[in-house]
Amino acid sequence: MNIFNQFVLKQLKFKQMKRFIQKAGLLLCTIQFGMLVPVSGQLLTMDFIYGGIDDAEEILQEYLRPYASIIGSDLNAGWYNTARPHKLGGLDITATVSWAKAPASALSYDMSQLELNGDVDQSNTSLAPTIAGKQEVRPRISYSESVDLGGGDVQDVEYASYTMPDGTGVDFFPLPMGQLTVGLPFGTDVSARFVPMMRIGDYGEIGLWGVGGKHSISQWLPFINKVKIIDISLQGGYTKVTSSAHVVVEPQPGVEVDPSPDFNWDDQFVVQMVEGWTVNLIASQTLPVITFYQGIGYASSVVEVLVEGHFPIHSVITEGDDLGKTTYEVVKDPIAMEYRNFNNLRLNVGARIKLGVFTIHYDFTHTLYATHSVGVGVSFR
Repeated sequence: MNIFNQFVLKQLKFKQMKRFIQKAGLLLCTIQFGMLVPVSGQLLTMDFIYGGIDDAEEILQEYLRPYASIIGSDLNAGWYNTARPHKLGGLDITATVSWAKAPASALSYDMSQLELNGDVDQSNTSLAPTIAGKQEVRPRISYSESVDLGGGDVQDVEYASYTMPDGTGVDFFPLPMGQLTVGLPFGTDVSARFVPMMRIGDYGEIGLWGVGGKHSISQWLPFINKVKIIDISLQGGYTKVTSSAHVVVEPQPGVEVDPSPDFNWDDQFVVQMVEGWTVNLIASQTLPVITFYQGIGYASSVVEVLVEGHFPIHSVITEGDDLGKTTYEVVKDPIAMEYRNFNNLRLNVGARIKLGVFTIHYDFTHTLYATHSVGVGVSFR
C-alpha cells in the first residue's frame, strides 16, 4: 500500500471515529438532559421554580431521583469482562453499552409526603410522576399570600400555580462507553474512558472521563496460579460525567407588575456533575473461545445538580401603590442539590466470547438498580 493510500485510509478511519464520538455524545446528552428534552424535542419549562426555591428543590429532588440512580448504576458498569490482566504491552479497545432499569416504585412519588409551602390539589390524585414515569392525571399546586388591603379587607392572592410536570415514560436508558486498556508489569493493567467536552446543538454540552485498574491476586496464590483457567483480581474504577443544558423559564403571563421587562433570561442552565466509583473482587474461568466471569464489591455514586443563572420567583406586593398585585424577584443560581448513593453491594456475572482478536461480552449486575451491559472489542493480550 503506497503512502497516499495509507493517508486516505487514516483519514477515513478518523472521520468514522469522529462520527462515532459525536453520536455517542448525542446519546449521552439525551440521557443527561432527559428531564429537559422529552420525546417531543421541546425544552421542558421548569414551572416548579415559580412557587419558591424551597419547594422547587424538594420537587426537583423527587422528580429526578430515578435518573440519578440509573446514571450512577450505568457509570459503574462495563469496566471488565475477564479477571485476567493483559501482559506487558497488551491492548484492549472495547465499546460497551450499559443500561439500568428503574423499579416500578421509582416511577412516581406521593406529594402528600412532602413538606411544601404550596397548596396541593389532591382531589384526583396525590401521586406525581418522576422523570421515569408518565401519567395523564397529575396533581396541581398553587401558591397564595394573605394581603391586608386596608379597612379590614384581608384577601388571599394567588401568585403562582401549575400542574406537576409529566415524566418521559422511559424507565431505563443506555449509556455508551468507549474504553482503552493497556497491560503493565506485575499482572496489572489500567483502563481509560474519555469523551471530550462537546457542544450538542442548542441543548448544551457534555464530556466524560474515567480511569480504572486491575491487579492479579491469583499470581500470588500458588494453589490457584497452578490452575491456568482460573484468574482472580482486584479491580477498581472511577468515572465522571459533566454536562450543562440550556433552559428557558420566564415569568408566567399572569404577573401584573413586571419589575424587569427587558431582562434577558438566556443565562439559564441546568448543570450536572455525576461521579461513580467501584471496587470489586472478580474471578474468571477462561476456556477455549468463551470466558465466564463473576464479581462482588461495592459501588457508589454522587449526582450534583445545579440550577444556574437568573430565574423569576413569583410573589405578592404587600405595600405601596401596587398592593395585592403579583410580581416576581430575580434570583441568581437558585438550586444546588446532591444525590448520594454510597456503598451499594454489587454482584456481577457475565460471559465473553473471543474469536481471534475480536470479543463480544454480556453481563448482568445487581446493585442499586439492575444493570445490563453488552460490548464488542478487539484484544491483543
